[in-house]
Amino acid sequence: MFSLSIISVIILALIQGLTEFLPVSSSGHLILVPKLLQLENFGLAFDAFLHLGTLFAVLIYFRKDVLNLAKGFLLFDKSYTKQSWGIFFASIPVVIVGFGFKGLFESEYIRSIDFVAYTLIAGSILMYLAEKFSKAENSIEKLNLKQMFFVGLLQCLALFPGMSRSGSTIAGGLFTGLKKEEAARFSFLLGLPAIAGAGLLAVKDLIEVGGIELGIFELSLGFLVSFLSGFLAIGFLLKFLKTHSLTVFVIYRIAMAIVLIILSRFGILS
Repeated sequence: MFSLSIISVIILALIQGLTEFLPVSSSGHLILVPKLLQLENFGLAFDAFLHLGTLFAVLIYFRKDVLNLAKGFLLFDKSYTKQSWGIFFASIPVVIVGFGFKGLFESEYIRSIDFVAYTLIAGSILMYLAEKFSKAENSIEKLNLKQMFFVGLLQCLALFPGMSRSGSTIAGGLFTGLKKEEAARFSFLLGLPAIAGAGLLAVKDLIEVGGIELGIFELSLGFLVSFLSGFLAIGFLLKFLKTHSLTVFVIYRIAMAIVLIILSRFGILS
């Protein structure tokens, strides 16, 4: 029989793994679901292990791409140099904005139920417009540095809970003319520095605060579940977008926002 803490670990790790890559907002779900289900808060060490799980999911799934990007970044393979350095420069805006306005993004209002509901709707509108006006004909290799940087700018929107990093960057990719599955692939590769940075930030905060609230079994379980669920989510989304639109995610986000607003107005969630 699983203890309540083990069940909480599994649920939170599943949320991180699935929503990190599906365009539905991981931060929004990680704020809301624990409140709805009254799950425990396991602290910074657990957050770090969850981010490591999703980071490894991307690294393993795109291991060939990651190796090629590393070669291009180090100038060992010139055919990947533009793509590698493009991702590097496209990652700079989210770092500057994230650290420069860290207090704002962690404020009570930004992480409130109402604000998350509004950003869920805003992200849905962005995704709908991107798909509606997208030419959807290019591959990642055809992106120029300005287009990559544009997608990187849209990644900054993900600092607002409810917007979704994958949703914002997939929309950015569509605006530049990428096919939906290529936009998702670029979103995942662009997310590598961001996910790694979030994990390192959690480790930094953990060192400053000190102490680990969970045992090695719970931390390892969280890592494993977030890794497996993240790996499956990546494969699902890439396959799904080859033949389907983003409409199902747009509808889900709007429905979730409406439910949140109702729950907030009736005082069920605060």
